[in-house]
Amino acid sequence: MTAHNELHRELQKQFDPTGLSRFTSTAQEARKAEDVESLLLDEEQRGRIPFTREDFVIREDPRRVEWEREVRKFLSRLNHDYGHRVTAPMIYEWATGVSLADLAAAEGVDPDNWRGGARWGSANVHLRHINWVLKEYFGKSYKTTIMGRPVGRAYTVRPQFRVQKKRPANITLLAEWSEGTLKP
Repeated sequence: MTAHNELHRELQKQFDPTGLSRFTSTAQEARKAEDVESLLLDEEQRGRIPFTREDFVIREDPRRVEWEREVRKFLSRLNHDYGHRVTAPMIYEWATGVSLADLAAAEGVDPDNWRGGARWGSANVHLRHINWVLKEYFGKSYKTTIMGRPVGRAYTVRPQFRVQKKRPANITLLAEWSEGTLKP
């Protein structure tokens, strides 16, 4: 065994990594672009590589992105010591200061004869975006009652939930979140 190790060491001593060439050729070494090399930063000084994955190259609805920001603001203000049940109308009314019942009445939506989900009139498009964000954060919605009133689509926010640690559902916000600049 020691004879094998000695032979191995002898062969390693003969190895010269500086004299290696990929090709046996008499051609000269390729010229270098010194002007480019003078522009480049050292590897240690370079920033992070930008987001280039193919699934990041999408165009998102700016309303959905803005509603996710508002949902995150709402969730950040909840008391973390307790669990909560939240709905899209709660967040819409909190963020806009407009009562959905008053909006539907002002737009002439008949509360007994609304069709196709147009219960809240022009606010429906915004409620869909809010519900999408809530579903991405908390999973499936369910029917429940809050303070004795039935609600259609509620989501459970568990105790100790921190929205700052939750990855955003919209790719547009991902860069801000990963850098720690997404507020909240």
